[in-house]
Amino acid sequence: MNIVNIAIKEIKREFRDVRTLIFMLAFPIVLMLILGTALSSAFDSTISVGDIHVLYKDKTAGEFSKYVRTFMEEAKKFDIHFKKASHHMDARRAVKQGDYDGYMEISNNGIQLYTNNNNSVKGSVLQGMVTAFADQYNMVAAVAQVKPNQVYHVMNNGPRDDYIQETSLHSKRQPGAMDYYAITMTTMIALYGAISASYLIRGERARKTADRLLAAPIHKSEIFIGKILGSMVANLLCVAIIIVFSKFVFKAYWGHHLALVYLVVLTEVLFAISFGLGISYIARTEGAARMIVMVVVQLASFFGGAYFKIDATSTMAKFITHLSPLTWVNTAITKMIYANDLSASFPAIFLNVGLSALFLLIAGMSFTRREGL
Repeated sequence: MNIVNIAIKEIKREFRDVRTLIFMLAFPIVLMLILGTALSSAFDSTISVGDIHVLYKDKTAGEFSKYVRTFMEEAKKFDIHFKKASHHMDARRAVKQGDYDGYMEISNNGIQLYTNNNNSVKGSVLQGMVTAFADQYNMVAAVAQVKPNQVYHVMNNGPRDDYIQETSLHSKRQPGAMDYYAITMTTMIALYGAISASYLIRGERARKTADRLLAAPIHKSEIFIGKILGSMVANLLCVAIIIVFSKFVFKAYWGHHLALVYLVVLTEVLFAISFGLGISYIARTEGAARMIVMVVVQLASFFGGAYFKIDATSTMAKFITHLSPLTWVNTAITKMIYANDLSASFPAIFLNVGLSALFLLIAGMSFTRREGL
């Protein structure tokens, strides 16, 4: 019961500190909004082709000419614009010079298409669309030579709007800018819990309340465990608020395994508090402890991709980025959300728990050896 009371006291103290509360909540949300909006184009995997301009000469007549005009009208829906070339105009040269993306000659014998090789994307789009129409057109031309009265039945299906069909070879959902920063800001602020943890026990001495705690009828281990639990709950509540806010306000995608995501973040919070507490006993002064924790947290945030995505290619770069707790936590959460790889959570959980045990052991041994807190 003493542990619970101390934990509740610690939670109340954390939430009464308005500056810390604003930092833990407002800072990641505002940063998420700014970075997620400003860098949205950097996470956009789509390619904008733009308008396609095509010259054409139509040497057909009658029904065929009508079908060609219908095809061109339908093509406008896909931003493909046709312009009739004049008789004295050298259309092929205009395409070669880049004035137009393609040139199409339509006759009763078929369709000939010329594209500008300097823009292979537009050329491929145009070729795919025209080829689909040409297949039907050539079939109509062949039918017209044998049974002209059957042409209407062949073309009776009306204009098509599926000339281009896209199939992705890597169709898994990819995180957008807001999705990415929802994850990184959440894990970053969880790691920032190490800063307040470095002041967890020292703060009692600074506030002159350590002697009163020791005089109370409670064991030192109860104080130690209660303060850790209280700090963990306070930090987890802040993290939960950020996740919920990003999910329902910013519409960030958190996948279908949110409980497991919370578990991974829980172990990160445990590691952050253990790290901050351990450093507070390793360092000789309060200022040194806060400085060490602050530097480590900032470096871990930077190399862990909190502010921008880092694609490490060299061996040294990969080694440095993988030293950051944010790297293994963000990787685990991303794989769980976008690849349904639940096993990816195990390395992050084991690393966090293992390192937490190490720092808690250091802090616990130092705590019991001291006469006071």
